Amino acid sequence: MAWAEPLSSTDKIVNVFMELDADSSDGVSYEEYTTMVQERARTRFMAMDANRDEELSAEEYRDFWRKQKAQWYRLKR
Repeated sequence: MAWAEPLSSTDKIVNVFMELDADSSDGVSYEEYTTMVQERARTRFMAMDANRDEELSAEEYRDFWRKQKAQWYRLKR
């Protein structure tokens, strides 16, 4: 039995990306990709929308930025 080479970090990322191929076409369509992007955007938006009115106030966005995401985002100066 031959041992398989370990996957590179790039191969692992590509494998995760290819999981977006919902129709098993061996490729990720624009629709499949944008579906994932929209789901992530919705999840992030809902995390920011503290009062669940489907609208972000400056205060909600400021609070989210300060408490949860400031560590991930840095403005370029």
